[in-house]
Amino acid sequence: MQVACGFTLLTLRKVLLMMKTADAVVIGAGVNGASIAFNLLKQGLKKVVILERYLVASGGTGKSAAIIRQHYSNEPLVRMMKRCIQVFSQFNEIVGGSAGFVNTGWAFLIPEGAVDAFGKNMSMQQSLGIRTKEISRQELQDIEPRFNLDDVAKIAYEPDSGYADPHLTTTSYVQAACSLGGEIVQCNPVTSLTIEKDRVAQVNAAKGSIATNIVVNAAGPWAGKVAAMAGLNIPIQVSREEEILIAPPPGEPPVRLVVSDMAKAIYYRPDASRVLVGRGYPKEYTYVDPDRFSGDTSFEFIDDAAGRLASRMPVFGNALVEHAYTGLYDITPDWHPVLGRTSVDGFFLAAGFSGHGFKLAPAIGELIAEEIVSGRATSIDISGFGLERFEKGRLFAAAYGGNRA
Repeated sequence: MQVACGFTLLTLRKVLLMMKTADAVVIGAGVNGASIAFNLLKQGLKKVVILERYLVASGGTGKSAAIIRQHYSNEPLVRMMKRCIQVFSQFNEIVGGSAGFVNTGWAFLIPEGAVDAFGKNMSMQQSLGIRTKEISRQELQDIEPRFNLDDVAKIAYEPDSGYADPHLTTTSYVQAACSLGGEIVQCNPVTSLTIEKDRVAQVNAAKGSIATNIVVNAAGPWAGKVAAMAGLNIPIQVSREEEILIAPPPGEPPVRLVVSDMAKAIYYRPDASRVLVGRGYPKEYTYVDPDRFSGDTSFEFIDDAAGRLASRMPVFGNALVEHAYTGLYDITPDWHPVLGRTSVDGFFLAAGFSGHGFKLAPAIGELIAEEIVSGRATSIDISGFGLERFEKGRLFAAAYGGNRA
């Protein structure tokens, strides 16, 4: 006996058995997708499924420098980071497990040309209750005496900041979500979305389909491709981002704190017994397809980044570069994320983090869960981060340019 479309009853039964349902589907098991899934379950949803194209934290998250600092130019991001510091500092109590958070303190080294913006940012952050202060060169050298600070005009210092472990953080969020009844399906790329009457109805993936009325696009570098499945255009470009790990000379410890060094256009932090170094704005960006890009780190980058660190810390002049790797940023035109609901009912965005996604993830998970469960984000206003801002010309401005935000 045949049924419509040429299906046998046996085939139809298999299709129905494969068809799952969920209260929500989160696309992407990077740190933001994992945080969102956990917080949706914590907010009361019963069945939340995370779909991951490969493995947990295998995209932008896994190659993140995982620096955690609160110095931003716009109030909503500062408020988010204030909450994120609380979560990272009390991760086991709030989420469960460990984020590998190391409270080293964070310093921001400013050249002469950015002094005015620096003063305005510091005043705004202090008014919001951020524990930050301007310190002198000598005060920083009391912490890290190996610094040469001749080109530094101003220094911000945050005692509560530091860095974390991106893989451990993400895994802990996923495990916490699963303990609340969530599910993750790895090696399961999404192939299409079913949209009915401008509302999301189904997610179709390599291992089957899931009927749902709530989909969160947290696909990182692939977020633009996922949005296109819903008929939406997110103006995201994906860039290659290179980093190196340097072994200190014999008898020397790694750098003693996390540093965003605008004067040298680099950032660096301890990484166990080594120093992780990456380039910061301003620099040239190489835009790529996340499915087709070279993971090799260039000789030019290795020499340049190592040389910039050595000019700040001369003792590292003959240090050994042990390892180099390449990750990805998902960048929007104003270097700020795209968050919240869209014109497709039930389709939500948490994308375009432009290099800030890891540090923001604890707050993003809470805010997107609020947006879905309560109808709007209640703890911090994220309405300005919507996709429509690009068409309406309501872009964010960053005090220092680029991804310094």
